[in-house]
Amino acid sequence: MTGLPTAAAARAGRFAGRVALVTGGARNIGLAIAVRLAEEGAAIAVNGPDEQEAEAAAAALRDGGARAIACPGDVSDPAQVDACVARAVETLGGLDLLVNNAAAAMLGRGRLLDLDPADWDRSFAVNARGTLLCTIAAARVMPAGSAIVNISSVGATRAHRSAVAYDASKGAVEATTRATALELAPMGIRVNAVAPGPVINDRYELLGAAQKRARFQPVPLGRMGDGSDVAAAVAFLASADASFITGQVLTVDGGLTAQIRPPGTDSSLDSPAPAPTDAGQL
Repeated sequence: MTGLPTAAAARAGRFAGRVALVTGGARNIGLAIAVRLAEEGAAIAVNGPDEQEAEAAAAALRDGGARAIACPGDVSDPAQVDACVARAVETLGGLDLLVNNAAAAMLGRGRLLDLDPADWDRSFAVNARGTLLCTIAAARVMPAGSAIVNISSVGATRAHRSAVAYDASKGAVEATTRATALELAPMGIRVNAVAPGPVINDRYELLGAAQKRARFQPVPLGRMGDGSDVAAAVAFLASADASFITGQVLTVDGGLTAQIRPPGTDSSLDSPAPAPTDAGQL
């Protein structure tokens, strides 16, 4: 059979004429998302707390042929959020897609009983408050048919060790996703979330080989996720292919949360069942 478009060709231009704001878009998952949306035709506003990083990411996108600007700022500050959205609208001609990716990780910060309240406050300021503020500012200028995608975490529904502030804030992100989806549906704006599992980032690259294996050993698909895996899920939820999907969370974790226990944690569950015998059978 000939003449059928490839998947890549079918996606090309999917976001042509659309403008996307990606918070935390200067590196790691956020940069992968910005690259994917740009490859599919979107103009990109790159937000990040570091002005030089945001400018460098926007420049790299422009070098790749995209329209892109930087709008650095703190997503927990309403004035800076409003300024970023206004810059995107004024410079790029509107705003159709918002990806709330900016996050304060606060992972492995110590035991619960030693929790610094400042870590809790920072997690909620960036992860929960930032998501809400950006959603409100964007929704005020978005036309019908727009989409918002929040980046959550498997930690919203499965606890990390020593990360109560982070996990709780991501739980708030998912609750906010559902609540804002209902509020914005009459305006024709969809809101969904992606919950990544273990994903390669700057910190992962600093680990030794044994530590890296330990990170992906519990993952049924046998590897770490990549930023492009998350970006693909975001692109789907932002696209017209997901036009009847809102208020949902798409987990991208290689099957990590599908299992009762990770491999090796309970030999009675990981080992094959004993061969049946006649003794004791009913």
